Amino acid sequence: MVRNGQHVFNDVVGGYLQRVEFAADGYAQVIQLPDYRKARLVVDPRRGFGQPTFSRGGARLEDVMALFRAGEPLQVVAEEFGVPLDELEDVLRVATSLAA
Repeated sequence: MVRNGQHVFNDVVGGYLQRVEFAADGYAQVIQLPDYRKARLVVDPRRGFGQPTFSRGGARLEDVMALFRAGEPLQVVAEEFGVPLDELEDVLRVATSLAA
């Protein structure tokens, strides 16, 4: 409830809550991470030890990035983890824009 007239806050919170999947008990179960155009990364305590994972392929983001940083070509990384190439490129776009 917003009591100080900052109604824009409701829109911001509402946008974030759309990325949350709730379990039957009402608690958050899966959270989709923002900032990606094509990639769908989620945080789910039942997968990848609660670390960000790709919805398609199920690979942990950390593992995918480690293989890329080790010098493997994008195509090899995509095939190794079963992550679509366009999603991998999207993740790298976000990672490099955050680092800049």
